[in-house]
Amino acid sequence: MNKIPYSYYNAPIPGGGYVTGFAFDEKNAGVLYCRTDIGGCYRYSYKDERWQSLAIHVSMEDLSETFPIAIAAADGKLYVACGHSKEYRCDPDVHCGRLCISNDGGESFISEDIPCFIHGNLNGRGTGKRLIAGGSGRLYFASQCNGLGIREKDGCWSFKGVCAEMYLTGIYVSPDEKTIVAGTAGITNKDGNRRGHSLYVSRDGGESFEPMKEPADKDDRQYSGFVAHRIAADDEYLYVSFSASSPDAYAGWMAYSCDGGWLKSGRVARYLLKELSDFEDITPTEAACGYGGIVADPLVPGMVAVASLCAPGGDSIWVSRDKGQSWEVALHDLDKGNMIFRTDYLKPECHGGHSPVHWMSDLAIKPHDKDELWFNTGTGVFVSRNFTEDERSFCDCCDGIEETVHLNLYSPPAGDVLLIDILGDLGGFAFRDLHKACKNSFADDKGNRYITCINADFPDKDPSLIAVAARGNWVGLTKGGIILSRDGAESWERLPLPYGINERIDEICHGIEQPNVNPGWVAMSADGSRIVYTLAEFYSLWADNAICDGKSIRIEYLSENSVRPKLKIYSDRTDPDHFYGFGENSRLYVSSDGGRSFKELPSPLPGGIDFGLIDSADRTQIRGNSGFFGVFYLALDKHGLWKLTYDKESMSFSAVKLSADGDTVYRCGLGIKEEPYIGGEKMIYICGTIGGEYGFFRSADEGRSWDKLNDEKHCFGDINSIEGDSRTYGRFFIGSGSLGVIVGEEEVHYERTF
Repeated sequence: MNKIPYSYYNAPIPGGGYVTGFAFDEKNAGVLYCRTDIGGCYRYSYKDERWQSLAIHVSMEDLSETFPIAIAAADGKLYVACGHSKEYRCDPDVHCGRLCISNDGGESFISEDIPCFIHGNLNGRGTGKRLIAGGSGRLYFASQCNGLGIREKDGCWSFKGVCAEMYLTGIYVSPDEKTIVAGTAGITNKDGNRRGHSLYVSRDGGESFEPMKEPADKDDRQYSGFVAHRIAADDEYLYVSFSASSPDAYAGWMAYSCDGGWLKSGRVARYLLKELSDFEDITPTEAACGYGGIVADPLVPGMVAVASLCAPGGDSIWVSRDKGQSWEVALHDLDKGNMIFRTDYLKPECHGGHSPVHWMSDLAIKPHDKDELWFNTGTGVFVSRNFTEDERSFCDCCDGIEETVHLNLYSPPAGDVLLIDILGDLGGFAFRDLHKACKNSFADDKGNRYITCINADFPDKDPSLIAVAARGNWVGLTKGGIILSRDGAESWERLPLPYGINERIDEICHGIEQPNVNPGWVAMSADGSRIVYTLAEFYSLWADNAICDGKSIRIEYLSENSVRPKLKIYSDRTDPDHFYGFGENSRLYVSSDGGRSFKELPSPLPGGIDFGLIDSADRTQIRGNSGFFGVFYLALDKHGLWKLTYDKESMSFSAVKLSADGDTVYRCGLGIKEEPYIGGEKMIYICGTIGGEYGFFRSADEGRSWDKLNDEKHCFGDINSIEGDSRTYGRFFIGSGSLGVIVGEEEVHYERTF
């Protein structure tokens, strides 16, 4: 197998996901790390003013390091507690935790197992501090559902004390390591419909714990009770932020942080460090909100800052100069604190005229610099460099952070747009320059973004005409459905949903119009005259077939019976009358009348494949061959790479496997091999395992031979999509589920490479 030198760089977003916490090295003030929920850890370069990913080496075969739940930095070392399980639920009996230790700033790691459950993208990901490196050589870890873990110098772990088997939220460890304060989620000790006690203290290094006094949530409703969110300390007091979940929190008992749904109330309490007995309620406001990030500035005696969570009208940072006796607002929406937005999609005009800041679950002050305060959000990070002044400024600082989930990539064969990027939360971007962040791409005429688009389609001969299945944004400023651009993603119009057919269709359409609900899957005919799509309900695509002429939509049914299978529809790349359906259990359907009716045909593909899944649940990828009738390339995971062909005369499918038995192909794309792209032979790009080697590969001869395009240091985590460039030979695109969209170039080196 040939190995071809490639260089890689991000087509920059930047930011985009939930940065869940920070860690400064106290003795090395210029060393700052952050952790994310799905994108691993980053190190900040003060010289370059950008973040560097520490997880680009992670492959799809082990994604643990892209899901950190806690980080700690001390004495030149970085510690990361991370983990990932296929089941998105906390299970104390599943031990999938890992501790990664770096002695070189995250350039390399050694790792070991932690005998507990860890998942960096589950509820509680924003709480902490969960990991503390003690001066004695011990590590202290507040796990999600296995209690307090203590790692000795010899690497042995123990989980013990009254906090064992509890769902912890964070810990404080005194300098002498005798006093440990632990917050819990009140789940295993709940009392009926109320959470159990949240705050405990050990005065003997973790051997025994006793409850501390804490604020009382007086509401008597399901999941009521305050949960300790973050803990900070100065030379006199311990400060604790508390939150209580709302009755409509979607995660039930696990909704003990902002990421589990709305928070209805909160408190901020302070305790005398020398006693840790009773507390004083120093809550800044009576607003119905929780409290998250909290920090005491060691260089400014008396200064404490705390952030609200899920506050009506927008979140705030409150500052006290007298240890919580009185407070002032340092930041709120756009009316307090000078907010500077460098990243285009973060600007207020893209968010209904408001700041996008939310989920401020951590605050961090740079050691030896009283003015530099960092805070996290659900969409990147921000920094103030004059925080102790009366008129403070805040600026987004997301360059290099590419913690975004990219679901589908498309390379238009003509026009100004080089890459159409379909992604979670931020909707989509149309890149005209692969080295520059896009403007606010997928938005209505008022600048309000659509979010979590599912797929796109366009005619190969006129890629300025684009149809996209899009979700409406969180606050209802946009509504989900099908959006259409006639000018290469410069502007969008939303097509009407097909109300009035029957009650069931009306119910689905009403659901699609709710915030953040999957809209379906869209296909556009080869001449751009017709749009066909399947309606969606959660991850299931209903085979009610909506047909659109660009203005009006009508419904036609795939079948007359009551069984509506999950289905994705693809257009033929040459014949505007032909569409193809890919369904559950490898089922295949064909329409020869422009999508008005479909017929199921025998499938030559391996059985048991669910093509109907969308979003991150989809484990396949299908690519139509531009310029050829009825030809598709399919990445089928453990079943490998297949070429599927439909014959119009015999009305039948045939298929040939292009990869060897035992090879795994997760994703595939087609790029230019020779001119013209439309109707010419294609270069096949894949992500998978070929001949026992994992990586990215290309084939110029239909899979008979493969060239490897990466090494073990460049794997880019979870991969949702691969696409070849339709105009530039050797270029391909990687849509990752954790580290952004990556461009691979043959023998080309840029300043901004990994």
